[in-house]
Amino acid sequence: MRARSDFRQRGLGARVVAIPVLALLFALMLTLSGPGAFADAAAEAFAAADRNGDGMVDRGEFHERMIEVFFFADRDRNGALTLEELTGVDADAFSAADSDSNGALSLHEFTRARTADFDNTDANRDGLLKPDEALR
Repeated sequence: MRARSDFRQRGLGARVVAIPVLALLFALMLTLSGPGAFADAAAEAFAAADRNGDGMVDRGEFHERMIEVFFFADRDRNGALTLEELTGVDADAFSAADSDSNGALSLHEFTRARTADFDNTDANRDGLLKPDEALR
């Protein structure tokens, strides 16, 4: 898988997963509601990604949600995310995802990094995220 090998070539390996799956969305929600709302925000974020309501998030649902998260986070609407736009994101993880080193994440860079997060979070490798995997 290309996303994982790119990160490993930079010597960052698992550090890229410093941002757990859906953590970006949680951070965005927390900026609006305060830190005491983390559990509710996490459950809401999972439910928002679970488009068909089956209690699991498949790759397609996850990808669709990450595209929405990208555009929601892009406050200046320039089609790229800076570290400043990504509340609570680790600078090393951001740099690892920024494959062209231009200081901003394109939609492609962002979704590629999130796909790596999905893969690392899917503990049983069934291609589905369940609440116990995603919200730990």
